Amino acid sequence: MKPTAFIVRNHTRFPLTDCNYHPVTLSGYRSHCAKPLTPSFRNISHQYFQREARHDFVGEAILFAMLVITAAIPLVSAAYAVAELCRAFGQP
Repeated sequence: MKPTAFIVRNHTRFPLTDCNYHPVTLSGYRSHCAKPLTPSFRNISHQYFQREARHDFVGEAILFAMLVITAAIPLVSAAYAVAELCRAFGQP
């Protein structure tokens, strides 16, 4: 049941609420822990690579490595340029 708010003319206080909460008892409830039947991450990944993974995974891994190397070369060059700039400003 939603609370019923009583409107108060004075806006400096919070409105009063009447909640009328009644707890419910569950007759068939037992509070013992249940063992979850979800498979582990290792089993899920094993099933994926065994059944669903594509056979051209090696080709995709090589392509990904080439992309990473291609993106890393300008980053290394930029870091070298920043180091040279700092070295040039540091000399008197």
